[in-house]
Amino acid sequence: MALLPPNISAPNSSFVRSGAIRDMKYMVKLELALFYLSQGCIDSAYNTTRNLIGKDGLQTPIVNLIHGLISYDKWYSGLPEDMQLEEFDVYSQSRTVSMATHHCDENGQQDSSDDNFSIDSDSSSPGCSSESSINNWNIDKQRKFPKKPGFVHSAWEDDSVGSQVDEKMVDTDFRSVFFNTSNSPTCGLEKSLLPLRLKHSDGTSNACFDSYWKYKSTSNVFYEDAEKCLRVALYSTPPIMAALLPLIQILLLGDKLKDALAELEKICHSSTTALPFRLRGRLLEYFDQNQVSIISSCYAESLRRDPTCSYSMERLTRLHRKGYYNTIELLEAIALHLDSVNGKPCMWEELVSCFLRLFSEWTTDYGDCMSCNVQGDAAFTASSKFSCVLFEQNTRETWKVRCTWWMNRHFSQSICTSETLTGDCKLLASKAACACHLFGPEFEYVKAVESYLSRQKADDEIAFLSRNMQNSVRLLQTLEELTS
Repeated sequence: MALLPPNISAPNSSFVRSGAIRDMKYMVKLELALFYLSQGCIDSAYNTTRNLIGKDGLQTPIVNLIHGLISYDKWYSGLPEDMQLEEFDVYSQSRTVSMATHHCDENGQQDSSDDNFSIDSDSSSPGCSSESSINNWNIDKQRKFPKKPGFVHSAWEDDSVGSQVDEKMVDTDFRSVFFNTSNSPTCGLEKSLLPLRLKHSDGTSNACFDSYWKYKSTSNVFYEDAEKCLRVALYSTPPIMAALLPLIQILLLGDKLKDALAELEKICHSSTTALPFRLRGRLLEYFDQNQVSIISSCYAESLRRDPTCSYSMERLTRLHRKGYYNTIELLEAIALHLDSVNGKPCMWEELVSCFLRLFSEWTTDYGDCMSCNVQGDAAFTASSKFSCVLFEQNTRETWKVRCTWWMNRHFSQSICTSETLTGDCKLLASKAACACHLFGPEFEYVKAVESYLSRQKADDEIAFLSRNMQNSVRLLQTLEELTS
């Protein structure tokens, strides 16, 4: 047996046994709490985890997460039933984010309160399809930025909401989640961020909101436990990111918008996952639209951390269409996205548009070229535009490798055969248009799709493909000439 240093005594065997027994008791109690949850015994689960945190002094991150979620469940279940979302699950919501969208057509905007699909909280799952409008921005083209929205601040002496707000009682540093530019309570955020109904079946909202405001303004130990414990779990080492969305939800439900934004800004500084950036970008879109540069950087960072996230990709696309995101940056973002996913038709079409705006003979995107810090006259030739956009040697080499890789990844004969079997003419036309800009109109995939569309008599898709074949950028060929 190895000797101990002379001034270090052997541990007391009874002390070791007592520590092991104590740890075993904690584990048994935690398992008991989880069993209660599985059986729907929320009160028993709450009492068990509260004892673990309080009486037994167990402050592990996972116990705080579980107790925080149980407390959130207890507080939420105290709401009138007609305000609760059907099938809303506090526990599953700690893993997924739901936001509204179906495609990226400008006219296909969904109501911002819809929650038909989900965005995963991290990149472990490949699907995060989404889109919605940028809060219906109606921007005058003569203005560089939209006007900052006005906020009606909520401050009442009693717990009810009147039709008028006393201006003397307004806290100038307070922005309400529920009031925007009018004195009527609104709930336009996605249900995944603000899981609440504020309208009765007859369409009225004021009386319903009065009832909610009274409930949320009343001191409640469940709310306090939820906020405290979820925050402890989130800022543990390492952080438990499953606590983030429930924490943001309960802060917004408590009308603590400033706190929610502060938490997201703080966690973004240290997070390696995409979720905090997506949430921060969405809240800023809805409540502080003038921070366009921060909003775009949030979605860009989200995409870098999770290139599969079509939600972030489509938000960047919308910012670009509004004039707030550079064409070159969008080109690189779409390419990063398509490196990781097969891509929807709208993404391929947007990539085609980027090629035409930046590289084709018949269009000049002077502002985007000048953003590369390349000096010159406004009348760019095709080669000078390529030099501008692909100014750095590393960028040119990356695109050469990408073009070669995409030949098999996106444009192989087997993929073309598989796609023609599905009969999605729009996808085929948009991908073929992109392929002709990458490799030229003689490329095998382009000719195969052209032939298929002709047989299907898909006139709109044929016209779209023909226009792009006539204005082919031939990116790979030009890259090879520039580096030869």
